[in-house]
Amino acid sequence: MELSIGLPDGLLMRLTEGNVLTLLEKDHETVRRTVDCTVLGGAPVVDMVWSHKLSAVIVAVPTLHKLFRWDPYTDDLVEFAGTGEPGRRDGKAAQAKLAATVSITEDGDGTLWLIDRDSSSLRRIDIDTDKPDGAPQVTTVVGRAGVGFADGPSETAQLDHPEDLQILYDGSIVIADTGNDAIRHLDPGSQELETVYGGGTTSAAEFEDDIELRRPVRVTVADSELWVQDDNGRHRLDLHFV
Repeated sequence: MELSIGLPDGLLMRLTEGNVLTLLEKDHETVRRTVDCTVLGGAPVVDMVWSHKLSAVIVAVPTLHKLFRWDPYTDDLVEFAGTGEPGRRDGKAAQAKLAATVSITEDGDGTLWLIDRDSSSLRRIDIDTDKPDGAPQVTTVVGRAGVGFADGPSETAQLDHPEDLQILYDGSIVIADTGNDAIRHLDPGSQELETVYGGGTTSAAEFEDDIELRRPVRVTVADSELWVQDDNGRHRLDLHFV
């Protein structure tokens, strides 16, 4: 798997096969430095994001049930969130429990949103820039009611082993709810989760092609369109529900 994200000043962080993290110059070809990943013990990185509030790269390592932080000033890769014991416990990042974080992204306010696959939950990390270390706090938004399939208020809504999320242009969140064969949508303002396609419900959204959604694993925003990847391929989803 190859994964890359843009950093300030045009730099690029790239993850290549063999779990090699490399920082590249503005030409995206010249290597500035290679990050020492021995702290991971060979465990694979599956996603990463640049945190503007922390000025650091946050990487998700699901098999360790932890998030790690790469600081461009110290060049160290260190533990950031999760005790390493799988679970769903909120609170300070270092004391929180994660359960196979497989997707992480940042919204326009600098909040980090993540999918914990094994606890079937959508969670967020709030960062306080008035404090020296950011005092990151983990909160479960959807998933407190356990695994299942239910729309409604985030306190009682349910997911089933989701794999991915994306932030839309209006700040709302789309989730690939893999176990429910569904695409779900969360409005952070109302804190209401709804099914927009699949899951055996009447869908509010439509694919360009009439398909049966089967185990969606990726949702991607490109050119103001939402693309969904599942066992049937890659499909464009109408966004009129936003």
